[in-house]
Amino acid sequence: MIEEIRLIGTTAADGIATIAAERVVYGYLDRVTWVVGDLAIGVDAVLSITLTPAGVDETLLTLTNADANAVYYPRALVHDAAGTALTGTSGGDRTRPLIFGTLSLAIAAGGATKTGGAIVYVENVNR
Repeated sequence: MIEEIRLIGTTAADGIATIAAERVVYGYLDRVTWVVGDLAIGVDAVLSITLTPAGVDETLLTLTNADANAVYYPRALVHDAAGTALTGTSGGDRTRPLIFGTLSLAIAAGGATKTGGAIVYVENVNR
């Protein structure tokens, strides 16, 4: 089942916001919808998974000058049994990231008290 997790928030006077999901998520990252709202031109954002059981935080998507509503399908590079990154030209070397932890969105240069963010779609994995 696909779950929608809304990471929409309002920046502080310095144009920065950090929005964390209300609970831990366990599943596959499928899609991210960027919602500009009234954020300033030149806004940057980083979506990550934090507070993971292994203690390893991971960046899932980095946006620079994200000035328009957009849809993203972040994918992770796969590796062979020796840990070497497999690379290809047709995208067959990518997979949906398995995430386990708390989703967090950091917004920078968003303008003072402006609202926007991301809607993250995760395919839940039953535990």
